[in-house]
Amino acid sequence: MRNFLLFILIAYSTFIFSQKSAPFSGEITYQIERVDREDTVKAMQLIYAKDSLIKIVTISSDKGKQELIKHLTYNKSYLLIESPLQNFAVRTNEHLLKDSVKTYTFKKKFGTKKIAGLRAKKVSVKLESVKKDLIFLYLKKIPTNYANCYFDLPGLPVLFYISTPDGLFRYTLQKLKYANPPLELFMIPKDFKKVSFDEFAEEFSKLYESKE
Repeated sequence: MRNFLLFILIAYSTFIFSQKSAPFSGEITYQIERVDREDTVKAMQLIYAKDSLIKIVTISSDKGKQELIKHLTYNKSYLLIESPLQNFAVRTNEHLLKDSVKTYTFKKKFGTKKIAGLRAKKVSVKLESVKKDLIFLYLKKIPTNYANCYFDLPGLPVLFYISTPDGLFRYTLQKLKYANPPLELFMIPKDFKKVSFDEFAEEFSKLYESKE
């Protein structure tokens, strides 16, 4: 745990001096709705940011809570998984998303629109899996990295869509707050065991086999 804290402190300092665009510290809240058909599932996403450190908490009425800790500069990410027998911090390749094959193109549009009390710019986005072009809104002064998606956009998306095998979902900004979250928020809790995904699959299976 000390090594991980030291890693965070060093990375935190490095990011402040190497970041070209203005870093962001605070909280971002999105409402998530399925738009390709009516859905009763309620969901929201909370993003806590401290310069290069991000914690993403997604809460839905059907899947419960999912938490991801991510470092933008050092490409480290951990999915926190709780279970009755053992809690795990699973190392992921989530940080490689920005280098994956692009599934969208975009064009800037004239005009702005207010959302959550903020003036946002427009961009037309074409998703490979969606026939119709979609209008996204973004904030130019905050890097897109903090939304953890659409890494080529010219700013933080505050209204955007994500297409998944489960459907098309709209993310709408509800609140953006500048703050200084405590460093501990981005640390792996003491009772979580750090493992790779393969190690998690193996250990998780053994735990439940032994319980049976």
